[in-house]
Amino acid sequence: MQPLTPNEILRGFNRGQEKARNAVCDRYYDALLVMTRRISHNSSDSEDLVIDTFEAFFEINRTFDDLSQLRDFLFQTCKNICINHLKKEEKDQKKYADFQERHPYTNEDFDADICYSETRALIFKCIENLPEKLKTVFRLRYFDGLSNDAVAAELNIAVKTAYNRYSDARLQLKWDLEQIKRFTLYLLNLFL
Repeated sequence: MQPLTPNEILRGFNRGQEKARNAVCDRYYDALLVMTRRISHNSSDSEDLVIDTFEAFFEINRTFDDLSQLRDFLFQTCKNICINHLKKEEKDQKKYADFQERHPYTNEDFDADICYSETRALIFKCIENLPEKLKTVFRLRYFDGLSNDAVAAELNIAVKTAYNRYSDARLQLKWDLEQIKRFTLYLLNLFL
């Protein structure tokens, strides 16, 4: 089945179509997950906060003029859910005041979190699109911090093969992200 285009998502969402709501969830879930982790500093609550965000967002029953307006409202809803969650966790007002003093969260932080979250989600999608052998070696090296020798032993391959696959994965990711950057700059030039 063909994924919905942004215009189809927006039209369907404004009409209350389940398919469009699912497309919104698919499109923004990863970025919201990263954002909730950054705000709450607690990855164990992050998935619940994202689900709470979607539930609250869908209950609002609002229509949007464009997808960026929908996205901004969704991320604002997420921010509010996270802040409310943090308030509930604090036992007394003094602890909350101390928390606010230690962790001020401004609109600039919010905009940076959106950018950071969407960029991280895009990078993870690029990693997921790598060929399986490259993805496996890349994850072991980058996320698990294993050396080429350890990766080779884990996968029962030659050390040189582990090195080559990691290098190929990095080159592929660099190329993929460069293409995304070029396309983004092209779009910005069209609209600015």
